[in-house]
Amino acid sequence: MASSMIHLAITNQIINDLQVKDIERLRLGCILPDGAIHGNGHLKIRVYNETRSTYDFESFRERFGERMKSDDLYLGYYLHLVQDVFYRYFVYSEHNWDPLPSGNVEKLHRDYELTNEYVAKKYHLDPDMIQPLDLSGEPILMVAEFDVRQFAANIRKQFQPVNSNEECFFFTRDMADEFIERAAKLCRKELSDLAEGKEGMNSLEWSWVRHT
Repeated sequence: MASSMIHLAITNQIINDLQVKDIERLRLGCILPDGAIHGNGHLKIRVYNETRSTYDFESFRERFGERMKSDDLYLGYYLHLVQDVFYRYFVYSEHNWDPLPSGNVEKLHRDYELTNEYVAKKYHLDPDMIQPLDLSGEPILMVAEFDVRQFAANIRKQFQPVNSNEECFFFTRDMADEFIERAAKLCRKELSDLAEGKEGMNSLEWSWVRHT
């Protein structure tokens, strides 16, 4: 999955394409799936006799499609899923990422830490963008449980500079810029398709081979 800073940057890139009603709900929604403490925050499912995995876009649209039109929290949440499934394609298929060797996942997360400051500055992000909104009674709680206050605090910490001269292991600044640009374009297309009454992204078409 992409880092929260990357999701915030993509949202900032497409914000002028949206009729934003509540920017705080949009920004929380665009990172919220990563804050699930119980449940299936990414609506991840297995398909093709459990040989592949994907995110259940159809289920989300069926349950929250109308709400997405009027509530930016749900729109942001959906766009997070769009960005994450594209991220998997970007790093696995295009850049041949292999998570299986020991330590690779931890090194990738370190790359996120090393690129966060760069992304925040370039895409005009700041920690005050993340507000721990009260989600009591929200329908999204049928999907997963969230500790929003702790999650928001954790994201704000990611804005702290990392005093290190380390080189990125895999996910570089150039990759971050390329992904943000292309993911923003994909989000714009998805929003346009939905506005025109088209079905939107197909879960099966975006599925990936499960690692065992």
